[in-house]
Amino acid sequence: FPVFSVQFHPEASSGPHEAVYLFKEFIDLIKGNL
Repeated sequence: FPVFSVQFHPEASSGPHEAVYLFKEFIDLIKGNL
């Protein structure tokens, strides 16, 4: 099963952008590119 998990609460906007790479990986996983 393709599973994706993080240990903190990434936000889609505002604040620091330390989770940008997580959203990219998640989108790639959904599209089947990972």
